[in-house]
Amino acid sequence: MDQCSRKIHEVRFGSGSSKSVMEVRLLGLLNCWYIGKKGLNILASFLIPASSILKMTDEVAGVLQLPANAQEASNMIRLRDRLRAGTKRTSAAALVDGVGDHQYEEYPKVVHITVLSSRRQVTIIIDGHEIVNVSSLKTEDETKGSGLYFVLLDQYDGHVIMSRVFDLHNFGNNLQVPPVLSALASGRIMVFAMKTEASLNMGNIIRKLLFSLGSTKVHMVPFRDYMVWVATVHGRTWAEAIIDDTPGEDGYYGAPVMVDVAVPLSPLGPCWDVREESEAERWRFCRRFGGYGGLCECDRPAPLRYPTLVLADSAINDVPLGIIASARPQALYRCLLTVLRQPGGSLDRILVLLDGYNEETIALLDLLRVRYIPHNMTGRSFPGAGARISAHFRFALHELFITFPRASKAIILEEDLLVAPDFFSYFNQTAWLLDADPTLFCVSAWNDLGALHTARHPDRLYRVETHAGYGWMITRRMLEEIYPLWKKADKEHDWDVWLRSTEIRAGRECVVPDVSRTFHNGVAGAHVNGILTHSQFTGHAVTADANIRLKDVEKRYKEQQRCPPLRKREDWCGPEDSRGERLTVLEYEEYLYDILENDNIYFLNTTRHPCSRGYLPRNFTDGPVVIFITMESNEQHGTWRKIASCLGVWHLDTRSHHRGLFRLSYYETELFIIGYPFSDYSYLKPWWIRVMQEADEKEENLIKERTLDNRLWFRRPELERFSPFLLLQRSTPEPAKQ
Repeated sequence: MDQCSRKIHEVRFGSGSSKSVMEVRLLGLLNCWYIGKKGLNILASFLIPASSILKMTDEVAGVLQLPANAQEASNMIRLRDRLRAGTKRTSAAALVDGVGDHQYEEYPKVVHITVLSSRRQVTIIIDGHEIVNVSSLKTEDETKGSGLYFVLLDQYDGHVIMSRVFDLHNFGNNLQVPPVLSALASGRIMVFAMKTEASLNMGNIIRKLLFSLGSTKVHMVPFRDYMVWVATVHGRTWAEAIIDDTPGEDGYYGAPVMVDVAVPLSPLGPCWDVREESEAERWRFCRRFGGYGGLCECDRPAPLRYPTLVLADSAINDVPLGIIASARPQALYRCLLTVLRQPGGSLDRILVLLDGYNEETIALLDLLRVRYIPHNMTGRSFPGAGARISAHFRFALHELFITFPRASKAIILEEDLLVAPDFFSYFNQTAWLLDADPTLFCVSAWNDLGALHTARHPDRLYRVETHAGYGWMITRRMLEEIYPLWKKADKEHDWDVWLRSTEIRAGRECVVPDVSRTFHNGVAGAHVNGILTHSQFTGHAVTADANIRLKDVEKRYKEQQRCPPLRKREDWCGPEDSRGERLTVLEYEEYLYDILENDNIYFLNTTRHPCSRGYLPRNFTDGPVVIFITMESNEQHGTWRKIASCLGVWHLDTRSHHRGLFRLSYYETELFIIGYPFSDYSYLKPWWIRVMQEADEKEENLIKERTLDNRLWFRRPELERFSPFLLLQRSTPEPAKQ
């Protein structure tokens, strides 16, 4: 007992009064139950009143002993909880149902929380109920369930609001944590635990975020050691314990950490005037669910209704917005906020198409008064996630046009997308192209090649032969054509790959912006993981201006037309405006030929590897640079994968090209990459210009390593504030030396 109490490095009490040595030692006895191979190595701080400690100690005095291992510690927890069960208390689990029906019921004054964090087991017990209990008895199974465990409790009765595990064993998955932890309402009770190698990929992103929430020990957690933290959001820490030792030889894992703490509950009382029905509904929703930030803040909560902002000179008032959703309500809420806060974002035109009946998602949409249609696929079996998603998209597009029978077009979003401030303005300026040009089948808000260092013209548009997705517009005519042909769900497939296939496109193209109007906010999904997100999506550019006039799409303005605010008349409208309709097929071809056949074109003729230093200048402004790469057909993308990986853009297939021509800006250098001899523009190649060949096996290995470091190699610090991920993390590494 003396050894345990001596090893406690720091003990703090919330009351501020002096405490006896006996009380400090009782605190140490209660919480330092396991001695590791190198002795007791637990650093703990607790902020609970001494009277609560003494009461808790009396309660478990009959079973207080030091366990030999984590399993025995877990058994002790269960035995202690059975002793506690003799006291008449209302359990947290019994209070989950009917929250709001008993708003002034007498709740327990404390919630008992027991947490075990170790190499092979993690356990979180709330008032005797196991919320988390994951164990890996075999060494080869240790990484299963490895990660940072997070449980969020209601501060009034202690019931569980949210339970998540973040797989930090795998690179890139740390991006899942900030959207959750940055959207917690004040006053909630947070519980954190770690299993196996959870600290492997924590990095500065998570450590800084936990520090901002009040953790004082997270920066001290080394690799393969463990931490437990119990605290109030934007409030006090109730218990925090870490291993106070760094690993020795390879393969060493730290000793388990166990914390047992009684956290006082807050007096029950509504944050808002529940006499108003919408606020009463908010109260009931926020008592059950978490992760919505200001929506559930007592102090100045976010509005439930947003005024409809009129989109100037709108030609898309009858164009509905369909949002494809399933079971990610927090992501859906963020998506809706970006939609409703800008001109054109009207509730009357929004329809959410739900895959299934997720209770929390439906409760959110009911609270916000957003229309939705659930898609019941209960009992249906699918060969894979792609086939199920495809079936849901087919259903969603069909229902969207049925719900809005007068609409000739529709805009499609997904729940994990954020939209730019000029999202509706962008579609308002481009919608007419789908009526005017039968060689177009969609307008997209996303550019696959639009990274921070390759997109710099927010007013520029391109024609490409692929369906870019991530926010796009389609006509009713096009849906009626492809709906009967939609690929059946009896075989695994991806709906977007099918939609941009040669047989469905039939030579038609899609209009995309140079700078995207949406941002992919999802980290994990059917086809997305942390590595892909980190390398391809975190540094994607998105516009930040709500008033961007697109070039090459506007019809000639009449002289009497009113110019939009904040713009000079000569820049926007008037009879002198003759930029014309350059995105229709014939005008676009003429436009490209004018550029590529001009005398200021430069051909890159080098034997250097595209990943080598100095291969391509970043600030060449004398004229466009043309590179020829081997490309025999639309399906051959080996050489594209090679150069795209070295340039830090999408490389997994050949996307966003126009007849074999890829166009992007590499920093300040205008770049045209021509697939030779597939491209119609191959005739431009002089006989002496080299054509880049496909990568060999050695180069393939280099490419795989290179793409993981995209955010390290390709930096635009002056633009990173326009990337939501980088803005949130504020932890992008220093630029690599070129």
